[in-house]
Amino acid sequence: MTTVFDGMAGVMAKAFGAPVLYTPKSGEPVTVQAVLREGPIEVAGDDGRAVLILSPTLQVPKNVLPDIARGDLVAAVSAPEKVFLVLNSLPNGSPAADAMLICELELVDD
Repeated sequence: MTTVFDGMAGVMAKAFGAPVLYTPKSGEPVTVQAVLREGPIEVAGDDGRAVLILSPTLQVPKNVLPDIARGDLVAAVSAPEKVFLVLNSLPNGSPAADAMLICELELVDD
């Protein structure tokens, strides 16, 4: 079902995101436009209340990386030396077809 929110995640990723190198556990790396943050973010929990995520996060439209999974790797193209491991991915609760996925990350030690 089409909603007024369809297309907004892509717009947000383009406006506030940057190129990110995504490497699945099996497969070839691809560059996508996403929002990679190392600082805390606030998201809505299952009950609608604010939840603070202290880990680094990746926010990407679910239609861009629908198969992102635990164990995959991401790195900002501008800082490829900092590689992050995907711990989990959760929908942000939007009904839009291209809603953002919020992925909790962990910095991979050298």
